[in-house]
Amino acid sequence: MGLFGSKQSDNTELNAFLGVGTEYKGKLDFVGTVRIDGQFEGEISTDGDLILGRKASIIGKIRVGRLTSCGRIEGEVTVKERAVLEKTSVLNGSLSTPALVVEQGAVMEGNIVMTKEGVAAGAKVVAADFGAKATRDDAPETPIAKTGSGDSIL
Repeated sequence: MGLFGSKQSDNTELNAFLGVGTEYKGKLDFVGTVRIDGQFEGEISTDGDLILGRKASIIGKIRVGRLTSCGRIEGEVTVKERAVLEKTSVLNGSLSTPALVVEQGAVMEGNIVMTKEGVAAGAKVVAADFGAKATRDDAPETPIAKTGSGDSIL
């Protein structure tokens, strides 16, 4: 999935562009779509799209509607709809999003919270018994692996 090989969402018009060699510190609030290929330090906030090129370097807090990243991010990232980390993307920090696409080669170091409609989803319980002796009399004797999805494997 390349940045130019797929259709963007509703807003295809680019409202602003910070090119390679551009350095910006501060707060960026915008409507629509913004592409950053330079260096940004601070806070980015929008309900629209943020596109980060391969040379982009962001340090700070990001809150956007949709994110497509080929660049580097250090900080806290909150995405309302969908985050795409392409193969050259590096994210060090935290990411909260309801939908996440990660291409092979992308690097994510930190915390990921998958949300549902902007609210943190409940934690899934994962339990496994790989044949250890049961300590309770009513415990099943067959090995079972369970996930929070209701699936079970014997």
